[in-house]
Amino acid sequence: MSDIRGRGYGNWGVAGILIASIAGCGQEQLDIACSIYFTENASPLMEQSPGIVLDSKTNLFWFRCNLGQSFRDGACVGAESNAPFEQTVASVASLSRADPNIVNTSSRGSRNAEELTFSALNWRIPTEAEYDSLTDVPCHSPKVDVTSFLDIKTDTYYWSSSEGKNDTYACATRLKDGLRTCQTKKTNRNPTLLVASAQ
Repeated sequence: MSDIRGRGYGNWGVAGILIASIAGCGQEQLDIACSIYFTENASPLMEQSPGIVLDSKTNLFWFRCNLGQSFRDGACVGAESNAPFEQTVASVASLSRADPNIVNTSSRGSRNAEELTFSALNWRIPTEAEYDSLTDVPCHSPKVDVTSFLDIKTDTYYWSSSEGKNDTYACATRLKDGLRTCQTKKTNRNPTLLVASAQ
């Protein structure tokens, strides 16, 4: 661990910045995993209540787990929803009637009456631009703050609420590297994150 925080890490970071500059990239890119980057650098995502973070840059709330999972004792439990697009949309729409225990707050002791709760927010599928706000980071594998999002699937795309090129397709973003497409067949089975606008 001392090598990561010490001189070796600094040289590695400088080398990454120089390579990115030479390559002419628009944003500085470091050849570093996000699991390491976000232990060393502050994140704009701050926990507001168990399982819910607020992005200070976009003023959006995010659920820390995938649709279909619950947040328990600091971890995502259960299987994520891997479903076709229309079924995913229906599942998100039914969250207002969902089990209020999707988030377990028992480990926090006495509960503040004004604490933000999962069921108090109007959750929806993120747009492409909202996924872009998560993947706009100088690290990789996956290209999001993995200290906030605890169970990102790197071998698949995540559904987006944006429309595809026609009625057969929907948009999706691969969080492994931020790649997005609007030519994903709606019959494919993909997960999604959940986002809500701050009031």
